[in-house]
Amino acid sequence: MEQQIVVNAGVRETRMALLENGKLAELKIDRHESTVGNVYKGRIENVVPGLDAAFVNIGQDRNAFLYVADAMEEEPPLRARRSGSLPPIGKVVHPGQEMLVQVTKGPIGRKGGRVTSRVSLPGRYCVLMAQGGRKVGVSRKIEDAKERERLRKLAEKLRPGDFGLIVRTRAEGTSTAELSRDVRFLRRVWRGLRDRAAKAKAPALVYEDVGPVYGIVRDVFSEAVGELVVDDQDVYKRIVSLVQATAPQLRPRIRLYDQKQPIFEAYGVQEEIEKALRRRVWLEKGGCIVIEQTEALTTVDVNTGKFTGAQRLAQTVLQTNLEAVEEIGRQLRLRDIGGIVVIDFIDMENPRHRREVMDALRERFKRDRMKTRIIHLTPLGLVEMTRKRTGESLRQKMSTACECCEGRGYVLSADTIAAQAEAQLQRWVQKTKSEAFLVTTSPQVALELVGESGDYVTLLEQRWSRAIYIRSDEHMHPERFRIEPGKQRTIERQFLPYKVGQVIEIQARQVISQPPRPVVAAVNGYTVHLPEGTPPITNGLRVRLEEVHHSYALAALPKPPGDGGKGKKEGGGPRSQPLKT
Repeated sequence: MEQQIVVNAGVRETRMALLENGKLAELKIDRHESTVGNVYKGRIENVVPGLDAAFVNIGQDRNAFLYVADAMEEEPPLRARRSGSLPPIGKVVHPGQEMLVQVTKGPIGRKGGRVTSRVSLPGRYCVLMAQGGRKVGVSRKIEDAKERERLRKLAEKLRPGDFGLIVRTRAEGTSTAELSRDVRFLRRVWRGLRDRAAKAKAPALVYEDVGPVYGIVRDVFSEAVGELVVDDQDVYKRIVSLVQATAPQLRPRIRLYDQKQPIFEAYGVQEEIEKALRRRVWLEKGGCIVIEQTEALTTVDVNTGKFTGAQRLAQTVLQTNLEAVEEIGRQLRLRDIGGIVVIDFIDMENPRHRREVMDALRERFKRDRMKTRIIHLTPLGLVEMTRKRTGESLRQKMSTACECCEGRGYVLSADTIAAQAEAQLQRWVQKTKSEAFLVTTSPQVALELVGESGDYVTLLEQRWSRAIYIRSDEHMHPERFRIEPGKQRTIERQFLPYKVGQVIEIQARQVISQPPRPVVAAVNGYTVHLPEGTPPITNGLRVRLEEVHHSYALAALPKPPGDGGKGKKEGGGPRSQPLKT
């Protein structure tokens, strides 16, 4: 697989893209906000026995969460966690206690970060564990038994003092000198961290992990990557310095980009980023997947979409599901989606097809750097899986909740808001003796309240014997409305400046309803109904007001010059008089 790393260094943020066979596989954004991997000298603020956890002040906006299993000096076995035989949190830590903690999961939404008391420092080939209990481990992703044994013996020989040591996947095939250099580097980092912690007063940052971009250089940049391209001279120099100290053999693969075209456009990354923020992702053969992120979990729905290529339905379903497996693996990684994921594959009745899809899914996620766990395929065709989450997803980093829908993804319909406004207006009528009411809302809701040719608002006026003036405001939230009681003469003088026979010009931007529905415009917030058969308005259109009411007017197209028909005189009184109250 051909891999490339493309780095775009801007003033506001630095972005790193990992391309596999020319397609965007990972995107990391460094806004100098990430705390994952940082080590703090923290102070226990409070202990919560009901949660088996404590909250630690690390100097951030929100206290960090410390679970009892993460507060213990040695990691408890999985059996102890499942059986609930861990000691009470009150016997492990106490309020006011100062301790070193490392962030394992960054803050998400209103939740603070998660921390552990077992500090580990990642290098290029090894991870040094300060409370490792002299344990030595080798990555399970190294499948060759002889290589695993060689690395294990080498790690036992290089492991310093009372530290634990884990050999990473990328150490496969490395020499003793390379591993030894990595361990020496990590020991220097630990000594500096320990010295700063001894002098610091809690809460304090004592070790800052490298940013996402340099983390990718450390963790991903290897012999498998063909080139690393960066568009900034200073970042280029720092990356060269880091690689020179950790993997000098890769230095020739680093290149400075100096073209005028933005680097992300030149490599086709920008377009892929825009696609990664959409719900629907189309597959090459016409199928699609729909990704929905919620606070609790992420759902992925697989559909055949426009794909009808196979001769039999079972084969069409199988091909769509297999193609979806590849794209799901790419999208979860690209969007940095973690936590619980539920995949709704298209139903497959053939057991062999079900096994084939599950095998392909497990094989696909072997390429994911994040730890994943695929549970099983349920009888309903749902696959439950988990993916390690360390912080915000791509959508959370690059977007914010919509001010209109407040993050729901939808807003209430205009007729629903109109019904709410009518109910509120009725309450006003019952509790006040005001002779008139001014209702201000969005154009579409105003149109619903007025009704076709004004029939609805006329009915309300007759029912309540009150004058109602409905006006629209294009800047108003589509779910909001405002009702103001007052004197009819005052409201009319301020909000009804039109008369029968008056000629006004309708602009295209004022139109709120076009064919096949009747053409309706909002002129200074006043609803104007145009005659039936009026074509779509693309430019300005002059109309003559035939009827002027409190909330709306009925208009006609002016008669051409020389028309012998009898028209109404300009400036005449309104055809329908205001209601007496």
